[in-house]
Amino acid sequence: MMNSFWWGSNKNVGHGIHWLNWEKVSMRKEHGGMGFRHLQSFNLAMLGKQGWKFLTNQDAILTRVFKAKYFPRGDFLGA
Repeated sequence: MMNSFWWGSNKNVGHGIHWLNWEKVSMRKEHGGMGFRHLQSFNLAMLGKQGWKFLTNQDAILTRVFKAKYFPRGDFLGA
């Protein structure tokens, strides 16, 4: 699925060409890869960053919207 996203596929023409395997795509540029991140680690880091913003900036509009929708009777850490 990730190869299809990066290398594309067109339903009218057929499948796109997968030029590199995922190991090569995700390898660091210094080691000859393309430097795409490990998506699970990247997702976890972004969730941690968003959680930190919830905890440190309680007056931000995004924090208030998420609190109202996902944890209206508690706090972020309790949710």
